[in-house]
Amino acid sequence: MQYHNVGLVNVVRSDSGAAELRKRFPDVPVVATESPGWADEVRKAAGGRPLSVAFDPVGGKLTESLLDLLAPGGRLVIYGELADEPISVHASTLLHKALTVRGATLGRWLLEASAERRASDAVAATLIALAFKDQFDVAATYDLGELATAVKHAVQPGKVGTVLIRP
Repeated sequence: MQYHNVGLVNVVRSDSGAAELRKRFPDVPVVATESPGWADEVRKAAGGRPLSVAFDPVGGKLTESLLDLLAPGGRLVIYGELADEPISVHASTLLHKALTVRGATLGRWLLEASAERRASDAVAATLIALAFKDQFDVAATYDLGELATAVKHAVQPGKVGTVLIRP
């Protein structure tokens, strides 16, 4: 699928999650890392185009595999740490391909973005969520006092839907 002239390939952890996304978004390629040979499936889904950017909400071993998929000069943006294991990358992986790894978090955005940018981003996110509200399944809603349980649920492999926390 092309989105603003950018080819997208969704990579998820489970076959069940991939099946659900395929039903919901039939025009978007989805590959499950649970399947053997998933990296080759990603390359095929990209139509032979070099993979220049990957977004990683998981971390750990998946990050290492995503780095291997990137073309020289590629960028990896890590925005989550669902995996319990650390990222282990040999320096040669980054050096020989001139890869860039960057972290992005809500906390950094709150510290670095101007008030105008934060307001604009919040409006854009709200408009997207409202326009596509039927596309977002809710796995569960927890009260703020149940934060630990909500986090456990959110990182559970195979979970379908978003875990919400109610203030």
